[in-house]
Amino acid sequence: MKYRGYIVVRCPRCSKWTYAKSTQKTRLCSRCEKRFKINDLEVIYAESHQHAHILVKHKNEQEMKKDLKS
Repeated sequence: MKYRGYIVVRCPRCSKWTYAKSTQKTRLCSRCEKRFKINDLEVIYAESHQHAHILVKHKNEQEMKKDLKS
């Protein structure tokens, strides 16, 4: 059975986290505008749109904190 929720992925070019429906094959990054294949990446599964949104927000905040420490 195929998963029907949302997935959270990281852009391979700029490392921004984003989400998409699990049925999507590609995603366009809103930061760097690169189109990338989702199935080539590690994904995090989310139960709903809201859960995916929270995961993306949390992951991007973690990245910003890590960048500030560098």
